[in-house]
Amino acid sequence: MKATANVLCYRFKTLSNGEHPIMLRVCKGGKKKYISLGISVSPNYWEFEKNKLKRNCPNREQILKAIKNLIENLKEK
Repeated sequence: MKATANVLCYRFKTLSNGEHPIMLRVCKGGKKKYISLGISVSPNYWEFEKNKLKRNCPNREQILKAIKNLIENLKEK
């Protein structure tokens, strides 16, 4: 069975600072599992249609690097 993974901003949970957590959605065999990446972002800096950070996000490069590292670590497991 093939698994797919998507990074998304989880709109259904708002943190106390007004940001939303960035989650990894893994789909396999018709089941979905959400894994928190431990990173949150303001909804103003997230493109919900494209599921990616906007260019004007202040920590964009650091967040993208952290997402990439976490996904690579999960692939190794």
